[in-house]
Amino acid sequence: MPAQLPPEALSIGRARSRLSASSLTTFQRCPKQWFLNYRIGLKGPLNPHQVMGIVVEDALCSILMHRPPVVDSIEELRKWSDTLVEKYASNALDTGKSRFEDAMWSVGNFDEHFNVEYVSSMLKNGVTLQLEEVEKCYKAGGGLHDFDIPAPCWETPPHFTQPEKANSMVVWNNSPHIFSDDITWQDAWEIARPWVKDPRNPEPQRMYHLDKWAAGECDLVHRWDGKTRIIDIKMGDGGGKFASSLPGQLNFYAWLWNETHDEECDGIEGWYLTNGLRKVVELNPLSTSDYRKIYKKMKSWSVDNKFPLETKCDGNSGGCYWCSMSEIQYDPPTIKMPCEPLSSIPSRVNVKGRLQGAWGPLPNHYGEPVLGAMIKSGDKMVTIEESQPNAYPSMHDAPQDDVVITGALPGVWRGQSRLYLDELSSIETDSNLELTRMGMLRTKANVHGVVLSCSKRDGKRSDGRPWSMLSFHIWDGERVAEVVAFGSAINATMLSLRPGYEVVITSAELGWREGLVQLRIDSRSTRMEIKSKV
Repeated sequence: MPAQLPPEALSIGRARSRLSASSLTTFQRCPKQWFLNYRIGLKGPLNPHQVMGIVVEDALCSILMHRPPVVDSIEELRKWSDTLVEKYASNALDTGKSRFEDAMWSVGNFDEHFNVEYVSSMLKNGVTLQLEEVEKCYKAGGGLHDFDIPAPCWETPPHFTQPEKANSMVVWNNSPHIFSDDITWQDAWEIARPWVKDPRNPEPQRMYHLDKWAAGECDLVHRWDGKTRIIDIKMGDGGGKFASSLPGQLNFYAWLWNETHDEECDGIEGWYLTNGLRKVVELNPLSTSDYRKIYKKMKSWSVDNKFPLETKCDGNSGGCYWCSMSEIQYDPPTIKMPCEPLSSIPSRVNVKGRLQGAWGPLPNHYGEPVLGAMIKSGDKMVTIEESQPNAYPSMHDAPQDDVVITGALPGVWRGQSRLYLDELSSIETDSNLELTRMGMLRTKANVHGVVLSCSKRDGKRSDGRPWSMLSFHIWDGERVAEVVAFGSAINATMLSLRPGYEVVITSAELGWREGLVQLRIDSRSTRMEIKSKV
């Protein structure tokens, strides 16, 4: 995929604060759903269609990356692709079922929705849509194929945006296709093969706006006919509540492509695998200023972790879950010392000291590039850092002198106190606000709540090293907060969590995401006890 170098050094970084196609369309469908999903981070249970949507797309892309044998007709090409469909359908079904069964929180019966025949039919429909491109290419006598970043193929090496981080011990096939003087069906397949997300590449294969406030990842990109067409793969049939989001999603990709590439997008399509529908969408992206307005509206949304929402949505938009609830099905916990309500956790402090040692942008624990510095008062030195990318871009403009930092978010990382700055923070030369001594910064909390949702993600960083992240949300009867654990901090107790479990967490580290408290598990000091199970 002709993507850009990710601003994150590591692939775990998925800044919720960026404008993406999914956040945009969610916001347009139901702003309350967007708020809970992208600001609070609260998601619903995993269902079979969510799992298989990703797995089937990957299987189709993998089929398209193959190189056909010598054939004399489109019919023979189809027969060859059918042999690949059988293999990839079976593998996709096994992979999807395994992921669904391994999920911490899921709903539905996988076997009632998916079988080999259904998955095979979807893959055949997807290949048929691609064969239409191949036939057009053959009849046109060929097309463009010599690009700086070729369409990925199993017979040629993958393209890395950060080759210095790729595993140098892996040897890739390197057998370029030899084109004939007169076009053959193999030539047409090779030329018409689209750009796809290469499964051999652990890097994020996204487009990133130069100002880093927007990002997006295309499914397929066709350029063989001299025109750039962006295609999104859908597992459905073109109907349903989510279908209305397709124009907004694809036009966002088109706009982002125009912002990040020399040539412009000429067309956008949705390919529906259930019935093989090719839906051509009108190319009509918003202007950059309009997307910025939407982004600013998102950023200015009032941040409050009270839950449930004071007014629920009507539940008629696709994907609504928590936003349509007016009450929670679980009883709130009885909070006793040493625990405290989530509302009692201090969110903003003002400190005074000497600013020094500006650094960054460097990756934080999510792999996101943030600015940082140090502030010293007496013998106490504390790191200050942006709470997320571009949360406080003027940090290094402040004088390296005695200052007052107002509205900082207190936290801790690896046992060391830390202050996080965002849009509500400031660095002043003086202030009349009440100050907190840096030696008295609050860095930990004891909380008691009911688990509302839970999930675990695994993957590989850009350098190929594995990472794991487990997150769950607890509700104390009035407010909700995210709890996260990384790598070795994930233990058997956390893996056993399910919605409705009542837990007590002591000595959780304070962190912040989107201006909201985030509790982090430290394997050395944090303790968690399951008080009851539903």
